[in-house]
Amino acid sequence: MVTLRNKLSPQEIQQFAILLREYRLGTPVQEYCTELLRLYGDRRKFLLLGMRPFIPDQDIGYFETFLESIGIREGGILTDSFGRIKRSMSNTSASAVRSYDSWSLRSESESFNRIITDITHDIEALARDEEEEEEEEEDNYL
Repeated sequence: MVTLRNKLSPQEIQQFAILLREYRLGTPVQEYCTELLRLYGDRRKFLLLGMRPFIPDQDIGYFETFLESIGIREGGILTDSFGRIKRSMSNTSASAVRSYDSWSLRSESESFNRIITDITHDIEALARDEEEEEEEEEDNYL
């Protein structure tokens, strides 16, 4: 939250909240990733790493591939000496690391939804706070 508030403008925080809500309501992960990258821009694309814990298991494979395709991997941006992206983990090992039984998947899904709801509310509150501060600053100049 603090990172987003420091790196995004109030309008961008609102846009982030909208994207997050749309993703939670069923927007495909491909569209969500593309729109987040467009919002963050190339200069702030490292912020995508912070989304990893909030991506459900069924979408994590695409998310990891997307990060690698734009030059990001866990621990930061990494390319080889020719500017190519180095792969950090095979699809097989990634799926093995993320294997869960049906009970933990359901439990994790419920937990994910609860966390996303909390984050969405926090972001919306931050955006409102920023707007109120800007209005107060404008009033002080008058």
